[in-house]
Amino acid sequence: MSIKSRLLSFVHDVPIIKTKMFWDGLKEGKIYATKCRDCGKIYFPPQVDCPKCLKSNFEWISLSNEGEIETFTESHLKPQGFTHYEKPYIIAIAKTPEEVKVMGWLEGVEINNVKVGMKVEITSRIQPDGYPAIIFKPKIHEAKTI
Repeated sequence: MSIKSRLLSFVHDVPIIKTKMFWDGLKEGKIYATKCRDCGKIYFPPQVDCPKCLKSNFEWISLSNEGEIETFTESHLKPQGFTHYEKPYIIAIAKTPEEVKVMGWLEGVEINNVKVGMKVEITSRIQPDGYPAIIFKPKIHEAKTI
């Protein structure tokens, strides 16, 4: 037995002036992070204030377009705002050669063929709903693709 919940909706204008390069990069298939010029710490998602050294002296760096899967999960439910995704879908976290962990949608592989340590290509694209998404695709030799 169950009852339906109320429709949940929340729309918010997110200021992006200080992270515009990140958002513009996603439109071009590039993933950017920020690096503190004072202590060298790399931040993803990009930040403009360094919690390590408390400075605001950053530079933009382009992350590698390859990574290695550290963890993943298959989702059978579509959260609000993601109704355009097919069910089920795979969400993963991959570590780049810069030691940065990036979360994205893993596509082109069945869940049974996904393994921790799998090498992936990292890119981005604009989804059908108009929002950018980070996409992982397995390297050809890593898994049976679909």
